[in-house]
Amino acid sequence: MIGANPETAKTIASQLRARSKAFTFPEGTETLCKQLLETVDSATFPGALVPEQSSDGELLVVAIALPSDWRRLCPVLRAFAGPTLTSFDGLPSTDLVVGDLLAAVAQVGHCVTAAIKVPTDPGGREMALRALVRARDTFARAPSLTRAAPEPTSWLLARFQDHLNVGRRDAAAAVLHRLRDELRLDALNLRSLEVQLLSTFNEWAGIVNLPGFANLTRARRTPFTTALLLEALYQAYLAAAFEAADQVAVETAYAQQVRVLAAPMLKTPLPASLRTGGWRLAALELLCSPAREDLRKGAAARSDVLGWLAPRVSAIGRPDESSALRLNTTDEARERVIAGEDRESIDAMSAALAALARLDDTQRAKLARAEPFRSALRALEQEAGSSSVPNSWPMWLARASDPMFTNALALARMGAEEWPIADDATDPVRVASLLDALNTAQSDSLAAERTAQALPYIVAALRLDPHFPNSAMAPVYSSLLTLLALGSARGSSVYDSSLVLVEALLSIGTDAAQYRELTADVDELAGEGFGVRMIYWTLELMEAFMRSPAPDTAAREKLMHSVLARLTPLRGRLSCLQRAAVHSLSTEFGWTFDLPPAKQDMSSDGLASHLRGKSIAIYSLVDGASRQAKAALQALSDDIDVQCSSDHGGTSQLRALAINSDLFVIAWAAAKHASTEFIRAHRSDRPIVYAEGKGVSSLLRAIEEYFAVRVDGLKQPR
Repeated sequence: MIGANPETAKTIASQLRARSKAFTFPEGTETLCKQLLETVDSATFPGALVPEQSSDGELLVVAIALPSDWRRLCPVLRAFAGPTLTSFDGLPSTDLVVGDLLAAVAQVGHCVTAAIKVPTDPGGREMALRALVRARDTFARAPSLTRAAPEPTSWLLARFQDHLNVGRRDAAAAVLHRLRDELRLDALNLRSLEVQLLSTFNEWAGIVNLPGFANLTRARRTPFTTALLLEALYQAYLAAAFEAADQVAVETAYAQQVRVLAAPMLKTPLPASLRTGGWRLAALELLCSPAREDLRKGAAARSDVLGWLAPRVSAIGRPDESSALRLNTTDEARERVIAGEDRESIDAMSAALAALARLDDTQRAKLARAEPFRSALRALEQEAGSSSVPNSWPMWLARASDPMFTNALALARMGAEEWPIADDATDPVRVASLLDALNTAQSDSLAAERTAQALPYIVAALRLDPHFPNSAMAPVYSSLLTLLALGSARGSSVYDSSLVLVEALLSIGTDAAQYRELTADVDELAGEGFGVRMIYWTLELMEAFMRSPAPDTAAREKLMHSVLARLTPLRGRLSCLQRAAVHSLSTEFGWTFDLPPAKQDMSSDGLASHLRGKSIAIYSLVDGASRQAKAALQALSDDIDVQCSSDHGGTSQLRALAINSDLFVIAWAAAKHASTEFIRAHRSDRPIVYAEGKGVSSLLRAIEEYFAVRVDGLKQPR
C-alpha cells in the first residue's frame, strides 16, 4: 500500500487504474499487470508496483515505497526479480519514471522509486511479471510483525458471552466471525453460537431459517441449545395460533411441520432451561405419545405455562409402573455413558462419571472392551479431564485454585447453562455457600484469575434468574465486582459484564456504606490510566450512577471527578462522538474540556464525515438519553437527520422510521419486545444496531461501532 493512510491509497489506486486504461500493454500481460496494480492499496504490501509504458512503448514496472517500506521491499524484489530476470539491481532510480505518475503519488509524501525494465521477448517478459506477482503474494502470506499474540479460543468464547450479556450484537458477531475465519471451532459449534446470538435478540425465525437447521436438531448439542431450538420451532410455527387458541391449527402444524424436528430433541432428561414454547412442544408430543411418562411428569410440573394444553395433559393417565425394570449397576453405567455421548452436558458428564465410579475394575474393563462404549469412555475422560467434574458454582470455585483444572473455562461455559443460580436465591444457606466460595477464591491468585475470566458466564447464569436483579443475591453481585476490581485480570477486555453487576446493585439499592464500597470498586476497576477503548464503558457506568439514587452524594461526586480527571489527558485522541458523550457528562459537574467545536472538527474526523447526510432513528424508553444523543449527533452537522421514538408497540410513526431511516438504533436494555419485533419486521434487510445500555453513551457507541466496521480506514469495534 502506498503511504500509511488506507483512504489515500484507495484514491491513488483509483486514479492509477483509470490512467492505465490509456496504455496498450503487450498481449498476454493484461492480467498480470492488473494483479501488480492491486499492490497500490493492498494493506499487506510495503509500497506499490505500478505497470508503465515508456516513451518508446516498452513495458516497465515502477516500484514505489516510503523510505521505511523500501527497506522491506527492496531485498524481496531483488530476490524474486533481480538482474537475472529484470534490470532491477536494488538501487533507486527516477530517470524512466514519468512526471504524472510522481504527481499522482505525491500526496503520500517523499517516496523512493525504481524503474524496473522487463525483457522484450514474450517469454522472458511473462516470466519477469510472474516473478513480481509471486513477490506480491509472498508479502500477503507473510505473518504480521506487529500483530498481537493470538488469544486462546476460550478467551474469545468468554468475550462472545460478555457481549451478549449486554446486547452488543455487532461486537458478538465480530467475535463469531473471527472464530469462523480463524478455524477455531467446527461447523456445529459455530452454528450453535449463531443460534445463541439470534436467540438473545429473539430472532426465532432467523434460527429456523439457518442452513442445516434440520441437522442441528439431530446433532450433539448442549441442553441450552436444545431449549433454544425448541423455542424457535414454537415461535416460528405455533405461537400465533396458540395465542389465538386455535387448537386445530396448532395440532395440525405440529404434526405436519414441527414434530419431525422437535421429537428427536424431546428426550430424557428434558433440559432444565426449557422455555414456555419448549414445554408446550413437550405437551404436544405427549398428546401424540401418551406412553411417554417422562414427558407427562415434566409437562405436569410446568402446567402453569401450558395454557389450554394443561387440562388435556392432566387427563392423560399414568401408565402401569409395576413392570418397570430396575437397571443393574453396569447397565446404568452404559446408559449414562451413551447419554453423555448424545449431548454436550456437564450434568450428563457428571452422572456418567458417578455411574462409572460405582463399578469395580472387572465391570469397568468389561464395559471398555466393546464399541461404542470404548470410544465413548475415551472421549468422556478427555472432555472431563478428571475422575469427577463440578456440578455447581460452589464446586467450580473450589476447584478453581487447582493448577490441574485446565478446562475450567470450558466447564464454566457449560455451567452457565446448567447450574441455575436462581434456585440458590431462595435458600439463604445456598447464598451463603456461594458467597463463601467467592470469598475463598479471592484469596488465591489462580482462582481469582480464573473467576474473573469466567465472569461473563457467571453473570449469564445470574441473569437467568427471573427476579434478576435479585436483592437476595446482592452480596454475590458485590463480591464478584470486588474480585474483578482487585484481580490481575483488571484491565483486560472483559468489561461489559461488570456493567451488568453495577447496574444490578444500583437498581436493588444500597445503604451509604455499601454505596461507598461500590464507588471504590468502580474507581479501582477503571484503573489509573485507562485508554480510549474504555471511554464508552466508563461513561456508561457514570450514567448508571447518575440515573440512580445516591445514598452518599459526596462519594458519587468524588468518583465522577476522579474519572473526568483521568479523561482530560485523552481529550485530543477522542472521536467526535466520544467527545460529545464526554461533554454531555462533564457539563453536569462544571468541567470544561479544551475541545474544538464539533462542526469545526468535522473535516478532520473520518467518522464524522461518514455521518454527514445520514438519517438515523433511535428507539428507547429513556427519552432523556434519546434526546441527548440526537443533540450530540446534530451538533456535528446540520444535515444529520435524527428521529427518536419511545412508542409502546407498532405505530405509523415507528413504521415510517423503520422503513425510511439509513440506520436504526435500539436501546436493548430499554425497549419493549413488541416494538423491537415491529421494527425488525419492517426493516427488512436494512441495518439495525443495538445499544448495550440505557444512556446516551451507549447510543453513541453503537452508532460509532456500526460505521467503524463498515468504513475503510476506521478502527474495529471497541
